[in-house]
Amino acid sequence: MNVNQIIGRLWLPSLAFLLFITAVVFRPLFPIDETRYMSVAWEMSLHNGWLDPLTKNFEPYHHKPPLLFWLINAFWSVFGISRWAGTLPVIIGSLCSIYLTAKLGKEISKNNSESPLQESQRLWIIMAASLPFLVYGTLVMFDFLLTVFVLLGLILTVRYAQTRQFKYIIFLGLCLGVGVLTKGPVAYLYVLPAYLLAPFWQANMIHLKSWYISCLMAILISALPVLVWLIPVLKASDNQFAFWLVWNQTAGRITGNFGESHVRPFYFYLMLSPLFAMPWIFAPSFWKSLPTIKQKFRTNFELRFIACFFLPVFLAFSVISGKQLHYMVPLVPAIVLFLTYALEHTKIRALTFVLTTMVLFIVGGQIIASQSIFKKYDLTPIIGYIHDHREYQLGYVSNYHAEFGFLAQITKKIDDVRKEDITAWFNTHPNGLLIMKYNNKTEVEKYNILFDMPYRGRHMVVIKRK
Repeated sequence: MNVNQIIGRLWLPSLAFLLFITAVVFRPLFPIDETRYMSVAWEMSLHNGWLDPLTKNFEPYHHKPPLLFWLINAFWSVFGISRWAGTLPVIIGSLCSIYLTAKLGKEISKNNSESPLQESQRLWIIMAASLPFLVYGTLVMFDFLLTVFVLLGLILTVRYAQTRQFKYIIFLGLCLGVGVLTKGPVAYLYVLPAYLLAPFWQANMIHLKSWYISCLMAILISALPVLVWLIPVLKASDNQFAFWLVWNQTAGRITGNFGESHVRPFYFYLMLSPLFAMPWIFAPSFWKSLPTIKQKFRTNFELRFIACFFLPVFLAFSVISGKQLHYMVPLVPAIVLFLTYALEHTKIRALTFVLTTMVLFIVGGQIIASQSIFKKYDLTPIIGYIHDHREYQLGYVSNYHAEFGFLAQITKKIDDVRKEDITAWFNTHPNGLLIMKYNNKTEVEKYNILFDMPYRGRHMVVIKRK
């Protein structure tokens, strides 16, 4: 193996390592999502119950399934409990997503040696330089981990369409099940539309009845890994937990009736979709290629697969009431596959220059932000204060999201106190300490202020009664 081949194989893991180190050294865990998920994993490590109901602030946590927390604890069991070890599953999942996107591209273009999707290096560069990978690739969240199982599911779908070997249905069902364990039933939505639309992207599709029966079989098989976790969890919990976990989390987010469903208008994703194609939408070659791609679409089954992967899911999420930008992350591979077609005539050197520029921008931006804007999100100062006063009962005003659980390695519940109940809480806990946020100091001047720090455009204080 010559030097160029070694560089060709190692540059992508090296880039992932650079982004990982930059995030761990220069970026705090962002409240409230990253701190919450790490705290849920922390509480799992305390009771060492991988098949027990999840907890947040030592109360049932039914918002997410367990796979990410299992993986974090698995790495903690090897490397010890730390932020960097807890981030490893995320960066590994992000890196695997790039490799699997290239693998999917090769699968759908297997019969076309001239396809740009056969050129893995080009696709790796395009995806590694994309804004979604650079931004979400190191965040302790579920989306790139889910993307791994979405891509595996789609690869197995294509292989089954080409061979009709039943083993691929078994593997597909297991991937769907693990996807559900990653982020819930939404995993089906990313994969099944492409499966159901197979006659549109697979040439000479025959035996359609057996094809759709196999889809049902994959769904049934997907229940197996889910039940391995769900049955002991439901046995160990009450009916209310089961209702929230199995039904309300999914239906509530679809209808917008769930309290944290993030209801937004139907055009939310359409309005922000250019972000997921950045920086490549600024390339003139991208726009010049669109008429040619449009002409190819009628006869090119690769482009039709990409459309079946992306469009139904994009439309479905636009209709669903609950919307967050990162819900689109599992669709990034579809965008990257399309961009690889659009940029097939752009020289690798030019693509590499864009990648280098984007990486320097992200790495340098985080280093600069660590001395400015990131300080507004860094909980380290108050974590030190909490460590020094662990013997006191703590409360939080209000709507506590376990921001301190992992960072301060909390081992008991922090009371969630409404503003109108502060006096009553102090009466019950005369020596207790309350943590609260304020905009105007008049909100806390009637209490003894023991600690004060800027936080997310406001101030966070620790108070006790006078």
